[in-house]
Amino acid sequence: MEYKPDIFYDTRTISKSQYKKLLKEAHGLCYNWWVDDKPTWSRRKIDMPLEEVLEIFDKTPRKHLHITFIHRLSCCKAEKEHLEIGFGTLIRRDEQGNIHPNGDIFLWIEADIEHEDYLTQKYKLEKRL
Repeated sequence: MEYKPDIFYDTRTISKSQYKKLLKEAHGLCYNWWVDDKPTWSRRKIDMPLEEVLEIFDKTPRKHLHITFIHRLSCCKAEKEHLEIGFGTLIRRDEQGNIHPNGDIFLWIEADIEHEDYLTQKYKLEKRL
């Protein structure tokens, strides 16, 4: 089987408010989404409403966010090509400025590849070289 590298889009050019709109729109188009946190060395899937996740996104400074828009190419017959859209916090803090006891948070949104052109054109995302 031929290896095809995933296609990453440059999210550095999109404003935080535009990316929040993109996250909401992608969530409306998705077939799967979930949230992880990392209170220890390993991640765990958690139950958290999207609005609460987006509130964390809002409160987190841009320099402490890793935001992604990826076209995942099929690596095996069981997995289909899809879009992976989301973000992770980098050293999430609580209200007092201490490292959050539940660690960082990660939002994963998976959408069908048919939405790629629409989303990348609407939000002016370019492929990273």
